[in-house]
Amino acid sequence: MRSHSFLTKDSANSNHFLDSQGFRVENGKQERIIKGLPASGGIAIGPAYVYEREEVYVSERILTVSEVELEIQLLAEAMERAHVELEKIVSFARQKINEEAAAIFESQLLMLSDPQMHKALEKRLRDERKNADFLIHDELEKYRAIFGAAKDELLRDRMADLDEVGQRIMRNLQKKRLHSTVEGEHVIIAEQLTPSDTLLFSRNDVLGYATDIGGITSHAAILSRSLKIPAVTALHGASKDIVTGDMVILDGQHGLLIVNPTEEHQREYARKIERIELLEAELADLVDLPCETSDCHKVELSANAEFVNELEFIITQGSNGIGLYRTEHLYIAKGDFPSEQEQYIEYSEIAFSMYPQPVIFRTFDIGGDKLLERGVSEMNPFLGWRGIRMMLDKTDIFRRQLRAILRASSMKNIKIMFPMISGVAELDEVLAVLADVKNELTEELVPFDEHMEVGLMIEVPSAIFVADELAKRVDFFSIGTNDLVQYLMAVDRNNELIADLYQEFHPAVIRAVKSIIATGHANGIWVGMCGELAGNPLATVMLLGLGLDEFSMVPSVIPEVKKIIRSTSYEDAKGVAETVLRMPVASEVRAYLESYMRERYPHFMATLLNGENGDNGNHKLDGEHGA
Repeated sequence: MRSHSFLTKDSANSNHFLDSQGFRVENGKQERIIKGLPASGGIAIGPAYVYEREEVYVSERILTVSEVELEIQLLAEAMERAHVELEKIVSFARQKINEEAAAIFESQLLMLSDPQMHKALEKRLRDERKNADFLIHDELEKYRAIFGAAKDELLRDRMADLDEVGQRIMRNLQKKRLHSTVEGEHVIIAEQLTPSDTLLFSRNDVLGYATDIGGITSHAAILSRSLKIPAVTALHGASKDIVTGDMVILDGQHGLLIVNPTEEHQREYARKIERIELLEAELADLVDLPCETSDCHKVELSANAEFVNELEFIITQGSNGIGLYRTEHLYIAKGDFPSEQEQYIEYSEIAFSMYPQPVIFRTFDIGGDKLLERGVSEMNPFLGWRGIRMMLDKTDIFRRQLRAILRASSMKNIKIMFPMISGVAELDEVLAVLADVKNELTEELVPFDEHMEVGLMIEVPSAIFVADELAKRVDFFSIGTNDLVQYLMAVDRNNELIADLYQEFHPAVIRAVKSIIATGHANGIWVGMCGELAGNPLATVMLLGLGLDEFSMVPSVIPEVKKIIRSTSYEDAKGVAETVLRMPVASEVRAYLESYMRERYPHFMATLLNGENGDNGNHKLDGEHGA
């Protein structure tokens, strides 16, 4: 609430005042900085447009016997129109965005096509003789009661998808259209955005999205990243205090929404946008250069990928291959585990497209944060039946995937990686299944790469303590920091109440990474990292100094990380790592790394970190060679 108490002059700027609560006031307007969660990187500056989604209004009607059959027919027609609409959206998303975006709406198509839903609605129509839109609304209310208060973000996302499907059917029953349009460039402010809202707004001059509700893994957030539109979520009621036309700055990298920004803040962020554009042009020159330090220490930069249509972009970013190819989307898109042939076709296409660069396929890591229809309720799915645990219980599905990967390996650029390995006995069981599948293919005279590298993800803390024994059985480790941090710190990073406790730079995490790398090297195997920490430019020099051999990350970050590595000596990086390993708290680690990076690369880091230590935009990274 705006304070009417006395104002004091802000000595930093004669046009600024501070009210009694410390807010900056300029020209009678109070600047507010609201902290949320960064959902999609980038910066947007412009007027706000407060969007309130128009819900379909329904009222209850009792039908006559003769009206019931007509209502059933109208319901069928509305569902068919909804089906056609979603098919068009899926086609648009696949052609104009990517497969990940299309998969979001494909999941809604699966819900809409569910025969059980059709039967249940028709039965209620006949039994209760109430209008179809009321019955759909009533069904949605029941599901809201079940899923609405769920702590699991994926369950909330599923409710959001189900709600959107129900709203779509009801709109078609009432012959109403959805209007998610706005004239001119705006930052969309809303309590919540559905995937359809996100997609429809993107066809206009939308600058960014800011929502009260949602997480970084929500479908709206995923779509924002795919569309390269800045987004911030979890803003806790910001939409109620902002009016259309308010000037805002949306910082999608740091999760900030600045309302009524001062002229100083607007100029600061305008400079940041200019620096980002200059940096992007500068980074484009690095694509074909090797990833090595100024004293010629080489490392591999790979990409995390999930869909075939990402490959072209991955190649253009200068990747050395794919360090993590997630295979779960094959299950999610189909709603069931794919056949061996379906998998073989996709894996072969990826291997062929990337040849001769390597591709590391991770076997199905379903469960936890990957939705699984299994009819089993788990209090904590992250600690439950997921990843390799599920595959060892479903050996027919596991063998099918191993056969497909091995069959696709004839070009000898495929590697395989197993997730969620917690101990030696578990790994031995996995390797026994793999050996048996190899023998089976040999007997069938099916060619495959008999020397294909096999690795595992280190993401369960117990694996760290038996890493020496694990390393003797595999060819490489890949550190999955997303889950490793979560399990080491006992923190659910999607839980807003404790999100600040999810600390990638916690000394325990850094020392665990050092231990894993040292153990791998002592046993003659290479060690990579495919978690988010690998793609964090602030961590690059530290990880380099810890001895990491391979960094696998979101493709768009590869040029930034390469720039830092090529501008650093390995000896300096080892010094940074040694310094960090002596630090007792995460805040000290982060402050040191920020200071180190700002001092050496001010122009570069000004686009990545808060604060102003940049120059006039012409500065080159010190020590950069051959770029």
